[in-house]
Amino acid sequence: MKKWMVLTTLSASMFIIVIDTTVMNVSISALIEDLGTTVGGIQAAIALYALVMAAFMLIGGKLADVIGKKRTFMIGVGVFGVGTFMASASQSLGMLILGWSVVEGLGSALMMPNIQTLLRNKYEGSDRAFAYGIISAVAAVGAAVGPIVGGYLTTFHTWRWAFRGEVVIVLVILYLCRHIATDRAEDQKGQFDFVGAFLSISGWSAIVLSVLLGQTFGFWTAKKAMVIGSYSLQPLGLSVTPFLFCIGLLLIILLFNWVDRQSRSGRPALFNPAIFRIDGVIAGLSVRFFQMAVTASFLFTMPLLFQLSFEFTAMETGMALIPFSLALLVAAILGARLSSRYSSKLLIQIGFVFVIGGLILIVLTIKPGADPSELYKGILFGAGIGLISSQILNLIMSSVSADQTAEVSGLNGTFEQLGNALGVALVGTMMLGGLTSGLSARIEAYSGIEPAQKGQLIAGMESSVSLVSDTQMTLAMARLEVTEDVTAVVLQTYSDARTDAFEVGMWFLIFLSTIGLLQTRRLQSKRLVT
Repeated sequence: MKKWMVLTTLSASMFIIVIDTTVMNVSISALIEDLGTTVGGIQAAIALYALVMAAFMLIGGKLADVIGKKRTFMIGVGVFGVGTFMASASQSLGMLILGWSVVEGLGSALMMPNIQTLLRNKYEGSDRAFAYGIISAVAAVGAAVGPIVGGYLTTFHTWRWAFRGEVVIVLVILYLCRHIATDRAEDQKGQFDFVGAFLSISGWSAIVLSVLLGQTFGFWTAKKAMVIGSYSLQPLGLSVTPFLFCIGLLLIILLFNWVDRQSRSGRPALFNPAIFRIDGVIAGLSVRFFQMAVTASFLFTMPLLFQLSFEFTAMETGMALIPFSLALLVAAILGARLSSRYSSKLLIQIGFVFVIGGLILIVLTIKPGADPSELYKGILFGAGIGLISSQILNLIMSSVSADQTAEVSGLNGTFEQLGNALGVALVGTMMLGGLTSGLSARIEAYSGIEPAQKGQLIAGMESSVSLVSDTQMTLAMARLEVTEDVTAVVLQTYSDARTDAFEVGMWFLIFLSTIGLLQTRRLQSKRLVT
């Protein structure tokens, strides 16, 4: 039993990282009510959590070379614990973002890259294969039970207990860390690539934030000026969004130029750019990026659909997601078995076809008056994600030598979390845009409003509209003392526009999945098990 205590410790760490996000997704409505925020606010918190992980993932891997893997891992666990405690006590969206998105995200980024390296250092041969299999299974179970646990706690107690429970698990992990052997750090004191780290954090942050800010300030023409202190930023009447995006893109270009120059001169670099020249690595990372973008977007959109359109509780939402989770688990197990008969490239391509087919079935089901049980036609989506997940990580890792595994793991984690962050940010933006355009079209077509009033209504709506449930809309109408007849018209108009918004979101996921499918053409065609 003592032999597997390291695996137990690292498995518990993987479990709390995975379950952390899925618990949040089914608690969106409760978070909105308790923290006095909007769907856009929670969307920003989820996207920023993934962004912080992406920005610091490579740093977490490199820091282990300077101070040691065990020490870096334990610091990450401690930071995660502080963040989850702060999140459990949140009284505002700002405090939630600080505790969950920033502090927890940083802790996760220090933990994740070192889980695989610590496993590799501890186990050899068949033991190592078994350990990796257990870690993958724990991650899958965390994704499956997260919505159920989160739904139960949110419905019958409070979402805060999910974070409090994680604090307890963190304390257990810190105690179990005594079973992890202390490793000797490489003698690289003062050799950490601080410039590369700065460029990575700044560049990726600017790109993701530009997408999130576009909802408020506009994506090209400024909806309103960004005010920083006494300065009002609205250059040439344009939004700050395109400028921020271009700054981020420029910083990422500088990052790649910087690490390339550092590597050529033999100085420490945040990552080795030569890895990207290995056949199959870029293709694998791009496919992983789109897979994670689609998965994260789906797990953000579907709970919203259940909670806003059908007014499910958090518990009902968690139960409603079970068929998708089960389909994912079964397909992942089946995909692993099929690895000896078919190439991983073919299985991944079949997975994307399933994903697209499942999403199309969901789009065809999202209609006014639809029964929520009809959405289960889309379980093909879960099966597709399961097939892709069973192959893509192994395919990426099999493309590089053993001594490059740790670095590629860090890059893979970065691309995973970038996919999560950008996927959630973009799908939320697309749905809000769909809601705005749907309401605008219906206001324009409504004959009971004067033309001058229509313009005022549309302008006001574009600056303040958000996704809400029928109950929330009814309460808002009651506060305005609107008549029942007008309330009925508004509710029907908004409900139809909200349906359009969810359709737009699903079509966007289909678009991302199609790009992912096209990226698979560049994957290596080989069987992972012979």
